[in-house]
Amino acid sequence: MTPNDVLHRLAPLIGARTAHLPADPADLSPDTRLEQDLRMDSLAIVHVLEDIEESFDVTITDEQLAGVYTVGDLVDIVRTTTPATSATPATSATPAMSATPTTPAADGRAA
Repeated sequence: MTPNDVLHRLAPLIGARTAHLPADPADLSPDTRLEQDLRMDSLAIVHVLEDIEESFDVTITDEQLAGVYTVGDLVDIVRTTTPATSATPATSATPAMSATPTTPAADGRAA
């Protein structure tokens, strides 16, 4: 996916979280600053990152989060982050049951 493709897909996600999007989303550039130009606070930025994770099926690390200042930073995250895999087998917190049945001892305890 090219940077312009990513930018085009990010525009509605960003627009949903700020009232200060340029009139023409095409005016959104990699140099657009999230806080200064779009007047997004940290909570809005976190929501955009959550939207990106869901829309692009990626997981954004805390280290990546700390370096987000511009729309270009968001584009870079999408382009460089490996998609999350849903093929990871679920693990159970329940211990495996023994195939050997237990029988109570004469005094009522399990044998």
